[in-house]
Amino acid sequence: MRQGISFASGLMACIAAVLLTACGGGGGGGGGGLPFLPVLPVPTTPVALSGTATYESVPNPGGRLVYADTSVKPVRGAFVEVLDATSGSQLATTSTDDGGAYVVNVPANTAIIVRVRAQLTRTGSAPSWDVTVRDNTQSNAIYSMQSSAFSTGGAALTRDLRAGSGWGGSSYTSQRVSGPFAVMDTIYTAMQKVLSVAPATAFPSLKVFWSVNNTNASGSIALGQIGTTFFVGRSSGAEIYVLGKEDVDTDEFDAPVIAHEWGHYYQASFSRDDSTGGAHSTSELIDRRLAFSEGWGNGWSGIALGRSNYVDSGGPGQAQGGSLDLTRGPASNPGWFRESSIQSIFWNLNQQVGFRPIHDTMTGFQFRSGAPVTSIHPFAAAFNATAPGNAQALAALLAGQNIAGGSDAYGSSESNDGGLPIVLPMYKPAAIGGSVTQACVTNAADPQRDGNKLGSFAYLRFTAPASRSYQFVVSPPVGASANFAIYKGGVVSRNTSSVNLSAGDYVLVVNDLNNSAASTCFNVTIQ
Repeated sequence: MRQGISFASGLMACIAAVLLTACGGGGGGGGGGLPFLPVLPVPTTPVALSGTATYESVPNPGGRLVYADTSVKPVRGAFVEVLDATSGSQLATTSTDDGGAYVVNVPANTAIIVRVRAQLTRTGSAPSWDVTVRDNTQSNAIYSMQSSAFSTGGAALTRDLRAGSGWGGSSYTSQRVSGPFAVMDTIYTAMQKVLSVAPATAFPSLKVFWSVNNTNASGSIALGQIGTTFFVGRSSGAEIYVLGKEDVDTDEFDAPVIAHEWGHYYQASFSRDDSTGGAHSTSELIDRRLAFSEGWGNGWSGIALGRSNYVDSGGPGQAQGGSLDLTRGPASNPGWFRESSIQSIFWNLNQQVGFRPIHDTMTGFQFRSGAPVTSIHPFAAAFNATAPGNAQALAALLAGQNIAGGSDAYGSSESNDGGLPIVLPMYKPAAIGGSVTQACVTNAADPQRDGNKLGSFAYLRFTAPASRSYQFVVSPPVGASANFAIYKGGVVSRNTSSVNLSAGDYVLVVNDLNNSAASTCFNVTIQ
């Protein structure tokens, strides 16, 4: 039967066991009757409770949700708890298997409730994980579905639970119980892909926030104004926010969208991501870090889900949307600055060599710790060192997208400037000792002034000869506002004029906060 949404509470009622004893009163002197003993409860033999948890899944094969093809899928790996229907105390816990089945022993002749949480939990030795799907508009409560109260009786029994989609034929007419379980199942699939090549992975805690109120307006997250589906790494942990507003944009059944954001979680947890973030599209020429991160997210969605297109539904009745072909790059002007070029490289590389060498490269020391920012060139260099037997496959894919290959993480042999000569070389050498190096940027590829397009940033490379304090001066021309950051294995510092550095190679990234002109050059000195 279909279940209603409930919210799992973190509080469990506690029952105090009280031993009742009787006090014997004296009758006549020396009476010798039978002793008065306490009456103890008769222990009950537990009974086996089993069942299957499922959810209604609405497919999105080509960009829109197809409700007519809704299918029933198992709720895999979910936390199951059995509660006393009267007190609310927790009587037993277990998890569903890959078929959605659960088995647990419960007290006989007891009124109980079975609750299945939108929570994946495995503790102890690796692999381990803790994923919860929560409602950001309801005090971040964890979603769950539960049965009505029933008596366990004295023999083995079965209780199945199904989360309905809530679709009534032309609109949602009842609770969308399956939504959080669909989101959770996509994440379960993504984790299984990683575990297939790294079975001892310990996944950091992840909180996913979905609500039927989550819409594309920006404002109060507690009101559902999340702007878009996105990943964010906070000091308190990793979070993904998911759109769910009917007739506007719902992403719970857009599995590639969920997998894409989980791909950013993967980068933050096991790899490295220097992306600028911000607005982007496959038609734009964008900053190398953004192109790599978004191209990885799209390509990863296909790798994890075993599909060749990326889809995203929206609009009235969720009948609109789009589909991206992950197997090929852009029809014109491909390169290291196009996310569709990067996504096609990742997708096809996985098809040819499998996921293991990709995972080993993304999580390896060379890619994570290098001075060059995260982009396709340092990935290629690290991949060639990690999986030299597969280097030829990657080289062919890079060439197909007009990207220079090889083992130089700085992309020194790159000749594709995307039509903006100012962006080459990929990294301009900067001297130590007071001489001036020019760092030039442009907004020519950024008509909307988003500040994250090709040419928005200038990249300088330098070598610190000794471990000491270094002085950085980035002087802007009139009308510009300097912004800079130092990288080595991620951000070392931002907009700091005096920085203590260990000896070694670094990258300095400069941009104009005002994004003011087709050509803006900063004078940079490092001493």
